[in-house]
Amino acid sequence: MNVDELVKTHPGPADALRGGSAQRNEPVVISHCQTIDRTLVIALRGVIDETSVYPVRLMLAVAVKSGYVRLVVDCEEVTDCGKELLDLLLSWKRNGRNLVLASPSSPVRRQIAAEIAMHLFLCALSVRHALDLVER
Repeated sequence: MNVDELVKTHPGPADALRGGSAQRNEPVVISHCQTIDRTLVIALRGVIDETSVYPVRLMLAVAVKSGYVRLVVDCEEVTDCGKELLDLLLSWKRNGRNLVLASPSSPVRRQIAAEIAMHLFLCALSVRHALDLVER
């Protein structure tokens, strides 16, 4: 079974709580998966939040175990996302692997901007300093 088949057939945490398998009518978050040498290329679509990020997390865990060192993520069709997607992508990058974020949609760009603003605010010496950092 390859990585793409594993993600499509493996039930997520919400499925286990319901006591059944994945719903067939729910949209798949991963719309495309391809491997080139040690690079994993995936395209994501729809809403990616704490409940729907599971297939992506599973795919990246399998990719790490399989020795992939580069990840290309197409986010053009992501209609909404929470910080879970960014946390997952940053964990890939944090462990010394390469990450390319291709075609981020407006919701993805907004989430990235919000995370940057939050980190600037947390690093600032005061509220005034944080606002000055954001304005630059």
